[in-house]
Amino acid sequence: MRLPVAMGALLIAASAAQAQDAGTGLLLPTVQVEGAQSAWGPIGGYVATNSAAGTKTDTPLIETPRSISVVSAEEISDRGAQSVVDAVSYSAGVVTGLYGYEPRFDVIYVRGFATTQLGDYKDGLRQANGSFAYFRSEVYGLERIDIIKGPASVLYGQTVPGGLVNRVSKLPTEKAFGEIEGQIGSPDWYQLAFDVGGPANKDGSILYRVTGVARKADGSVNGTANDELYLAPSVTFRNDKTSFTLIASVLNANVPASNFYLQTNAYTPPTRIGASTTFNDIEQTQEQIGYKLEHEFNDIWTVRQNLRYGHIDEHAYYTSAIGYITPTLIARYPFNLKATVDTFNVDNQAEAKFATGALNHRVLFGLDYLVMNNVQRTGFGSFTGSDATPLNLLAPNTPQQAIMPALTAQTATSVSQVGLYASDQIKFGEGWNFNIGGRQDFATQQASSQASSLSPTTGQSRDDTAFTWQTGLLYEFSNGVAPYASYATSFLPSTNTDLNGDLLPPSNGEQYEVGIKYQPKGMKALFTAAAYQLTQTNYAVAVPPFNLYYDNTGDVRVRGFEFEAAAELAPGFEMTAAYTYAKSEIIASLDTATIGNTPVNMPENVASLWAKYMFQDGPMKGFGVGAGVRYNGGFWADNANTYKNPSQTLVDAALYYEKDAWKVQLNAKNLFDEETAILNEGYWYWTNGRQVLLTASYRW
Repeated sequence: MRLPVAMGALLIAASAAQAQDAGTGLLLPTVQVEGAQSAWGPIGGYVATNSAAGTKTDTPLIETPRSISVVSAEEISDRGAQSVVDAVSYSAGVVTGLYGYEPRFDVIYVRGFATTQLGDYKDGLRQANGSFAYFRSEVYGLERIDIIKGPASVLYGQTVPGGLVNRVSKLPTEKAFGEIEGQIGSPDWYQLAFDVGGPANKDGSILYRVTGVARKADGSVNGTANDELYLAPSVTFRNDKTSFTLIASVLNANVPASNFYLQTNAYTPPTRIGASTTFNDIEQTQEQIGYKLEHEFNDIWTVRQNLRYGHIDEHAYYTSAIGYITPTLIARYPFNLKATVDTFNVDNQAEAKFATGALNHRVLFGLDYLVMNNVQRTGFGSFTGSDATPLNLLAPNTPQQAIMPALTAQTATSVSQVGLYASDQIKFGEGWNFNIGGRQDFATQQASSQASSLSPTTGQSRDDTAFTWQTGLLYEFSNGVAPYASYATSFLPSTNTDLNGDLLPPSNGEQYEVGIKYQPKGMKALFTAAAYQLTQTNYAVAVPPFNLYYDNTGDVRVRGFEFEAAAELAPGFEMTAAYTYAKSEIIASLDTATIGNTPVNMPENVASLWAKYMFQDGPMKGFGVGAGVRYNGGFWADNANTYKNPSQTLVDAALYYEKDAWKVQLNAKNLFDEETAILNEGYWYWTNGRQVLLTASYRW
């Protein structure tokens, strides 16, 4: 069944359910205590107290012996975040903007490693992306974003060692509500959004929610779009022991396919223009449907199953630079791509709570399965430049022509993973928390390619198994101070091939971390400080001089320190602060000249501060102000450390006014219009300039 049909049925079911009375023995489950938080639900401000990201159970952060950052829907809204990348840019251990303006996918680095491909999660399940087609996440449709720092393979399987980003969808709630908002801004940004939900019948045994976005906007690359249509309905059926939530979404997007510029021989940034103003687009449609099921057998046993199917259809085309014909003319060739991605995930969990003597256990057993199939057809124009008009730097907006290449080549990739895992959260004494867990993974990677319809098909496949484990110990003092220590490992299968065309063995990750958390009594706040050593071994390194195949001799070590704070300092006064220090080093490489160098995309210092104040009384009641500053230290453009990108400091600001059900806010991101050209592994990228966004919303 195609997802639009399923979504239509889902919406009809929700509408029909509103007319139902209480009936066949359906009873309300225990209502959440006012002020308490769920690890999967709304936060109510900036300060999260619980998260399931590090345990897959509803666990207080103050009892979790590892670093986890949480960004709430309120903070996302207050800062005027327009993407997931925007939303996490104030979090400790996170670096964004390393490729400038990047609308195609969420480029987020955690503790020095990209989560774009293998650290992209939604509702606890991986969004398995293709090599060019990536699942997009509409930030307005998210309740919160949880960021795990460090290896997370025990619970999630193959991941990058730096961590992962879990996007948590807005789901049905017990309270009836509605919201509609309109936005206008730069560059030519027009957006309408709505969010409505609540009980669908009298006894509240059926809940619903529908979230939607329609956007028409220009991209920061000249002549490109940033358009989107998004619809996400969900329905929950529940009684006193069981909850079943059906979740669906469909998203159509148009964004630029190319945002990069050719590097010249000199380290001089290019003029800020697009690769083409008329031949540069990604047309993407994606659909996702799944469910979350939970059943409580008794006071000891609870089982859960999370399942999702996802599909992407994508067409991308753009021109890419070949070289300079003259100092003002660039020869180009056109590129054409069509891709599909199909993914299926299921995660089965059984949780048991029991005591053995003085030890209180929370044991989790899990079995998960993932499969992803990516088919990609490509076509290249002539590398002589005859299939695209040259780009005139003196008249970059002149209409440009390009011949759409035929799709002649095809690649197919299949990835599957089966994982068995178990963990135990043990509480004992007055404040001790001990966690330990292990996992056995079975992973298969298959890849085939065909240069043309007349060429033979070549392929590779590889099966890998890996055992990963983690442990942590935390002591929570009665005053809210909680020091901890933890250890975790990870593994990551490789998609790169060696000289013989065989897939390389997996790389491995290992982290030691010590830290301290502080949750003051009587105050809504959480402070976290952590120091860590993170090592990735056996990662793939391109073999010079032609870089046509790889060798798994690379080792990278990151030693870092992080501090993060989220607090409500007074009524109406909320803030977040973060600082990251990361010393990264290549400690082994086939290219011995790079040993001791700093890897690309790893700034040493990153810091941020955001604060918002709403006046509580007097003539200014209802008015508010917000301000923030973000600092990204300089980072190397390549592993040879031949060019270092400069540091960047950006200022954000906001004004608010609330009256009854109405709210108006004005956000300015990069207030002082600091544009920077970033050189990254041979290509230049431009950051976004100042963006202004005016939002008006009505809530009932």
